Amino acid sequence: AIPSCMLASTARAPLLSRSLLPCVLLPCVLLPRTSPGPVGMAQKTNPQDIQAALMKEYQAAVNAHRQNALDEALARYRAVLDIHEAIPAVHNNIAAILLAQGSASAAETSWRRAVELKPEYAEAHYNLAVLLSERAGDGEAELVLSEAEQHCSTALKHRADYVQAHHLMGNILMSKGKPDAATKSYALAEALATSLVVNNAASASDTDAILPTFLDGVRVGHVQQLQLEDGTTRAATTLAMEPLILKIESLLTSDECDELISLAAPRLKASLTMGNTTAATRTSSSVFLPASEAALLVTLQRRLAALAQLPLTLVLRSEDLQVVHYDTGSTFGMHHDSSTFQPRLLTAFYYLNDVEDGGETAFPAADGALSPAEAMTLTDPTGSGVAVAPRRGHGLLFYNHMPSGAIHPAALHAGCKVLKGEKWGANHWVRLRDVPDAAAKAD
Repeated sequence: AIPSCMLASTARAPLLSRSLLPCVLLPCVLLPRTSPGPVGMAQKTNPQDIQAALMKEYQAAVNAHRQNALDEALARYRAVLDIHEAIPAVHNNIAAILLAQGSASAAETSWRRAVELKPEYAEAHYNLAVLLSERAGDGEAELVLSEAEQHCSTALKHRADYVQAHHLMGNILMSKGKPDAATKSYALAEALATSLVVNNAASASDTDAILPTFLDGVRVGHVQQLQLEDGTTRAATTLAMEPLILKIESLLTSDECDELISLAAPRLKASLTMGNTTAATRTSSSVFLPASEAALLVTLQRRLAALAQLPLTLVLRSEDLQVVHYDTGSTFGMHHDSSTFQPRLLTAFYYLNDVEDGGETAFPAADGALSPAEAMTLTDPTGSGVAVAPRRGHGLLFYNHMPSGAIHPAALHAGCKVLKGEKWGANHWVRLRDVPDAAAKAD
């Protein structure tokens, strides 16, 4: 699982996600005898009493953090620092909360303090690299990316098996125009992730192996009413059974579509593919929108959880919404949304505008129409299987995995070329499980 003390997030590729679970263990902290701590702590002169008070406050912060009570968690973490300021893990967790609340600058300050206190703190270096790589589009890109690369390299120096850091390094190298080096980093991340999945599977209990519930498509052409977060329902039509593909009518309102476009338009960047720089042609632009930025993004998290009948916590711990834009002539070739490194149970895709011509989402191997190998060779994927034309406010929901947990080979799909006009859409991915990684070392 992702080290619980780190916050993984990136707006440069659909690879990492926000995770706000804190470190559950705090190492023994040697408190200076000359430091009385905050008001109320001065009466405690016994180092053991001070340590006990610190641990009590820290555990309360962890509990609040786990319950997503971020304001309370932040206050309690700061109370811990009032007792003893030099605790890297607490600075790391504070930074995670600050970023979730939209305070990127304050988060950066906290992560810098964490690596200052502990130069070998791989998770904090990684998080700082993520933050810097997101900032690289705001000017001085080369300088910022170089610093991000330095922090990512430091993370890997101290944790050579750090899957996320290898993948982030690939993103950074791609952004610096080094695709060959990026491909090597992606391949190493995938190989490490595969090894961890195998090891985890070998030691997992039957309870650990339980997968989220899948919706029942019944049969092709079946129409069912799915309930949303506000109690209203939407008609969902089964387009294919293998993989299950549902088309949902009027999933978003026109105002919601407009708001997503407005949030994304000023910040679009060239899209990257997941893990393999040569597997698919992608000429769109995109941006990830953290849920802290707008109430609508929180609403859509709840809507997706209700629609897919999944625990809200699973959606909250998955990736931020990604808005994508295709100009005339833009496309995204055949690809899978899931991988060993980034296992995505399902994809919800929201169409934000009507496209004058083209821009379909095509699944040429759906229900056995073609073999996946045949589908990969197509130049025009709309002639086989399922192809869905964009319609403003409508959505697609499809499963990238089979109930066994394996990636569904027929779930590969393409964003067809926009022949006239432009296309706006949004991806909402839900994890199959946490991104595999080696266990975080105690800080």
